[in-house]
Amino acid sequence: MRKITLLFGCLIGLSGAVIAQDLQQSSDVDGLLNRLSQLGNNIGNVSDYFTLEEQATLRNHFAHSRPANTYNGVLLDNAAAHSFVSVDGPGVRVANGPAGTATQALLGQRAPVTITQNNSQTIVDELGLTCQSGGITTDNQFAGVFNLSADFGINNDWEIQSVEFGVDEVLFAPGDAYPVTVNAYTTTSDPNGTLTLLGSASTTIGSADALSVVAVPMPAGVVVPAGGVLVIELQVFNDGVTGFRLGATDVASNDDSWILAADCSLTTFGTYASLGFADRWHVMNVVGEDAGGSTGPAVVFGIDNTTTSLVSFDPADPTVLTNLGISPAVGFENAGAIDPNNNGTAYVLDNGGAFYSVDLASGVYTSLGNIAAPNGETWAGAEFDPTSGTMYAISTNITTSTLSTIDTGAATATTVGMTSMAGAISLMIDGAGNAYSHDIVDDTFYSVDLTSGATTPIGSLGFDANFGQGGTYNPGDGFVYLSAFDNGSFQSQWRQVDVATGTSTVIGLFNGGADQVAWTSVQGGTSGVSENALEGFAYYPNPTSDVLSLKSVNSIDSVAIFNLLGQRVLDTKIGATTSDISLSGLTAGTYIMKVTVAGQTGTYKVLKN
Repeated sequence: MRKITLLFGCLIGLSGAVIAQDLQQSSDVDGLLNRLSQLGNNIGNVSDYFTLEEQATLRNHFAHSRPANTYNGVLLDNAAAHSFVSVDGPGVRVANGPAGTATQALLGQRAPVTITQNNSQTIVDELGLTCQSGGITTDNQFAGVFNLSADFGINNDWEIQSVEFGVDEVLFAPGDAYPVTVNAYTTTSDPNGTLTLLGSASTTIGSADALSVVAVPMPAGVVVPAGGVLVIELQVFNDGVTGFRLGATDVASNDDSWILAADCSLTTFGTYASLGFADRWHVMNVVGEDAGGSTGPAVVFGIDNTTTSLVSFDPADPTVLTNLGISPAVGFENAGAIDPNNNGTAYVLDNGGAFYSVDLASGVYTSLGNIAAPNGETWAGAEFDPTSGTMYAISTNITTSTLSTIDTGAATATTVGMTSMAGAISLMIDGAGNAYSHDIVDDTFYSVDLTSGATTPIGSLGFDANFGQGGTYNPGDGFVYLSAFDNGSFQSQWRQVDVATGTSTVIGLFNGGADQVAWTSVQGGTSGVSENALEGFAYYPNPTSDVLSLKSVNSIDSVAIFNLLGQRVLDTKIGATTSDISLSGLTAGTYIMKVTVAGQTGTYKVLKN
């Protein structure tokens, strides 16, 4: 969609009264699309411009609008009947390394424990099974079952590090990418039992991955409870273009391979054998390790602008929003953050400058006054810097954007500086004090200098961002997330961002994409997984690619780091309450850190990227 930059509240020079009248008319799809095209970039509430019914109409339109199916310029037959397809030829066999090899190549570390039901990692070309129509893969879900105790002798909590799966063929234009979602569940029996989601991750595959095994890292904290039966599900969806088959072997596996495909009349999971394909098994492996103690799961808080409710949700599953109370804000609540010095309290701003503290336990808002945004702008995002305790906020008018600090006690703002962004809509600050934002005008992810407000483009977001949205940093897994609104699908989405490239991946939808969430902030999930924690000690970021920062109320005596073989790889004396340790000399992987403070020793897990 062509992006048109307009000031908030102004539509092609029409008055607000005329706009409001027009918004109640012409609910046909063409009329809605025309209205959407005229809106341009907007930092406010979607519901100010479209009724809930109209929003649902647009989501349905985008969900069912697909480009003409072509491959190498040939029009594909959309009308072909849906059927399970496996070509069974020419039968080229490609042997891959042992299970766990893909993870080792991706993460550069030894795989602690790799489990698989496969007795061979050799993929046979075109042996994979898929439900398709006219050469195009329809919605398919593949699953594998892993009984940790009975099949693999794993009797403790087990943390999943990555999931590996085989790729048979990917038929589309070279250079394209096909999304695959990985879900980890526990089950009461098999994929048709009662499933409890543990966590999700996404990846993209291309033609270069054909006949190989690929690894998908899972976020930190995806733990299978002791005695649990694990189900790994791979979701692939009809994009109107791609033909995809999961890689399969012809060597008998220890357990069944499962598939679900409603378009082929399979509405519950069935085994390959039950469908008449008893001579093949998909390749699927899981890499993980015994899980230590935890500092507590992360919980995301935010505002559901559609219902004007304070909500919370699991960062691994944004589909379930828990309503905690109604926001009294008269304007559009667009910025908010949890205070790291008091993580039971959040501070929020609406687009009129109304400033509130929020008790997260009760959902009660307390008015603290009004803080005007600078330069005629509107508050768009806020976040605390965990290294200093300072609250920052970013504002915009879709032409300029400004960074400020917020004094929560005095209810005042101090301008830090202008950014180079036109439509900064969010503010995220990681555990090391690195700040980020995304722009709804150019759909780009930026780094932000907290000392000056200067911004540097990192890369394209990969979606058409529009309307009020936000983001946050999760110290539990070390990732930045966006509570996004995608204009291209007209959906509200929870996205994980690669801060090195700016690209983002959809984790899930808020209420099926219907509920706009303009700010989010994480409580809990503190950096590090602790075996024996020290009071008043913290470290961040975790995972880290280089420097690990230490902070303690009392003086830190010493730090020692060990690899998983028990070998000491780093040992240093500190003698201060803060210190930065360089891990640049260590290979990527998992390490154990022992910290001594005032004669007491704590043990922590550190992940090196």
